[in-house]
Amino acid sequence: MNAKDINQSYDLLMLAQGDTNLKAAGHYFIGACPFCGGTDRFNLTQKADGWRWLCRNCTDTKYKSPIDYVMRRDGLNFKQALEILGGIYSTPAPAPHAKFPKPEAPSIVLPDSTWQAQHWHEVTQACEALTTNKSARAYLELRSLNPSTWNMYLLGFVMVFDPKTQIKRAAISIPWYDSDETITAIKYRFIDDLAKDKSYRYTMAKGSKQILFGMHITSGNEMLILTEGEFNAASITQITAHESLNIDAFSFGSETATHADILRTVANDYQRVIVWADNPDHANAIRLSLNRSADALCSPEIDGVKYDANTLLQKGYLARFLQETIKGSGSPIK
Repeated sequence: MNAKDINQSYDLLMLAQGDTNLKAAGHYFIGACPFCGGTDRFNLTQKADGWRWLCRNCTDTKYKSPIDYVMRRDGLNFKQALEILGGIYSTPAPAPHAKFPKPEAPSIVLPDSTWQAQHWHEVTQACEALTTNKSARAYLELRSLNPSTWNMYLLGFVMVFDPKTQIKRAAISIPWYDSDETITAIKYRFIDDLAKDKSYRYTMAKGSKQILFGMHITSGNEMLILTEGEFNAASITQITAHESLNIDAFSFGSETATHADILRTVANDYQRVIVWADNPDHANAIRLSLNRSADALCSPEIDGVKYDANTLLQKGYLARFLQETIKGSGSPIK
């Protein structure tokens, strides 16, 4: 077998479970890194080309292969690790020269590698701080988000400088990152008394680019729900896992952060798409921008209060609401 076959077929989960205690969190297995410790730095997931792993502390932001794991664990070179895993080493033939079209410039410039390293370090520290900060954990529990969801989205606790008030404030850190573990943004949801005023609830890490929240949770389901707010997407994913519903959920953030071209590309991978927002005009505008068949869904209003996904989760209604939505009776906007 060659290296590609080994990396695609080898059961890295079984091997890693012998080195560290891993807990399932959605489509991920999370635990202490067998190389540098911690509590939840090690991340293992099965991708289309096999099992892959990374540590948010002692590796870069790219997923590693089973061969990389054995090289790191046993202090081997590539050839030795490949042979131990049953592969045959041969020097690859040089690739033929080919002319490729000049790539188009990306429409969005992502934060650079220095920014990535700095903020992955921050995310790791925030995740560890959340394990001991009672007020932050109580806040998330009040939102009915469970610890497996915190781990899945790498939620954390930080004291962060707020440019509006010019002071450091307690906040939940909410990283936006894609399936390649590239952080595009970090949003901070303040949890102190000042946050009772909506205008003092959020800030962003400098250099952040809000693109689409939750891209690392893709499960290949038939239905996609695009919604406002990170906690709304997390609430839908949490219920989806518990109730075995065939739904993926991403957040497009605020109206100003929406990138129609990205939403269109992502939506095209799903059989059914629903755009869920508090404001029906906002939901309809995004639905129409997808250039495909889709429904727009407005948050139900009860006694003058809008019930978004997280509010429905807190009240115990979200599972039923999603089940009715799947059936087509969730009051879509025409």
